Amino acid sequence: MSEKYLVFTGRPNAGKSSIIREVIGLNVRIGKKPGTTRRISEYPLSKGLILVDMPGYGRTMRTTKRLQDESNRRTLSFLESNAQRIALAVHVLDISTFSEVTRRLEKKNIISVDVDFIHLLTKALGEFPLVAANKTDKADKEEIDANLEEFTQQVGSGSLIESCIFPVSAKTGDGLGYLKSAIHERLAAKGYRTPFKSH
Repeated sequence: MSEKYLVFTGRPNAGKSSIIREVIGLNVRIGKKPGTTRRISEYPLSKGLILVDMPGYGRTMRTTKRLQDESNRRTLSFLESNAQRIALAVHVLDISTFSEVTRRLEKKNIISVDVDFIHLLTKALGEFPLVAANKTDKADKEEIDANLEEFTQQVGSGSLIESCIFPVSAKTGDGLGYLKSAIHERLAAKGYRTPFKSH
């Protein structure tokens, strides 16, 4: 049996590496600057299962357009060529700025990178990914709730989709237990012993 992947995706500076460290217990590299994860990194978890930390997808001012475009192409190519090997995908997004960023993009007739990427993952994998709506500590509850509602409407409403979205804060730990349980349940349902270290 070929090894399967647990893939983490997200835009630059969404907090993907922090979520991996807090939820999975892996000591992945975390930078202070957006776009620290530049290459596709693989970490063996348990028999037959590998965690894949994808580079931030989208645009960051910290690198040239050419380098970012190359990184985005590598990400898409990996997902397309390994779709059958991905046991589970977790998309990390910065929920604290979702509405603000989305409105800015809409003025330029551009769809949200997060929404676009989640649709891409759903199509490639045949199932809606888990979503870690990170940075709930960065705004008040009313703003976070409004952002979550807007995000849910954009990705497609329904109880199935809503059950895949987890408001979390990698910084404070809020909501991480629920996300961890959901990852555990999805992987266990597919026959993988969950390799998380206990905290």
